[in-house]
Amino acid sequence: MNSIEEDHFDCLPDELLLFIFNKLLDAKSLTRCLLVSKRFASFIPQIDSVFLPLPRHVRNRKRKHGLPIKVFKILVSNLIIKPMQVLHKLMFNKPATNSNFDHFLYYSPKEVLKNFNGLKALHLELPCLDSEMEFNVGSCSLLKWKAEFGEELKSCIILSATSFHRESLSSSSTYGNEGDEEVQQQELQSFLDEDELKLRIIWTISCLVSASVRHYLLKQIVANFPMLQSMVITDARKRGKLCMGEDQLVELRNTMNSSAGTLEESNSLERTPIPNLSMNLRYVPEMQLPVSGYVMKEVTLVVIKPVVSGVEMGEGVSDGDLLVGDFDGEDEETMVFGEAVREMVKRKTSYVMEMSSF
Repeated sequence: MNSIEEDHFDCLPDELLLFIFNKLLDAKSLTRCLLVSKRFASFIPQIDSVFLPLPRHVRNRKRKHGLPIKVFKILVSNLIIKPMQVLHKLMFNKPATNSNFDHFLYYSPKEVLKNFNGLKALHLELPCLDSEMEFNVGSCSLLKWKAEFGEELKSCIILSATSFHRESLSSSSTYGNEGDEEVQQQELQSFLDEDELKLRIIWTISCLVSASVRHYLLKQIVANFPMLQSMVITDARKRGKLCMGEDQLVELRNTMNSSAGTLEESNSLERTPIPNLSMNLRYVPEMQLPVSGYVMKEVTLVVIKPVVSGVEMGEGVSDGDLLVGDFDGEDEETMVFGEAVREMVKRKTSYVMEMSSF
């Protein structure tokens, strides 16, 4: 019997080992392979797909919790008390302060990713941050958003509900017999009072700020990975998702190479500026989803598109084309969210609003 055991990995061809490594995805596990052997280490620069959850950066406790809470209270107070026409002036300086703080609450991915020179697809997951605005209306509450960026925001869609649960079989079977009359009755009730509308605008701005901070982080990474073709940034709560494809990344790189002034403005905010926007908001007091059997209450769908020179970008692209079956979540949840968005798009738009850049 041999005293030295045979290493079966040595028998595997390089192509198969590289295939296995690309299936691992987890950046931490792959980084450990650098220490196993020179052969394993040689594969790391060839890995093309990586998932990296960013650990939370532990800072002074008082500063970490006190400032965001104070900012949030001031923000909510001003928005509820002040009339709608001054909403933008109240909000535009606040998010920058909040995002400026958030930017330092997680570790930079640069150090971990420095060995992955061949990256084509990258998925970052941010930690939960106490300074994020909470959608705290019960244990079954729901807030999901997805944003697409190139040089700047291309589109954003937000789905929220104050209650989200599976209905019993007997109740859900009754729903199938209600027909269009029930839908028409709900549309008559689909109007928010002033305070409820302001609260949803707060949620919308919070999502936009979170997306713009993530895009700022993305820009710090894109410059170092010229082969990158796809990038996704999510969070540990599975609340929001920023996506960029190959064409959008090319657009961003071209802008970064030619627009130093724009980058300086972005750096001063520590987030990407948000352009002028058009927002279509739909609201339903209660909605039952016949396919999945879920019931949602106080459902709001916001579809956001940029506006340039008074013209909504993406005209000719219907809200239905922005359906996102790929909200961040578990497989079953993702199907439910997709069904909810499809049902909401069938409803009449309750509110159409515009927001100035910030």
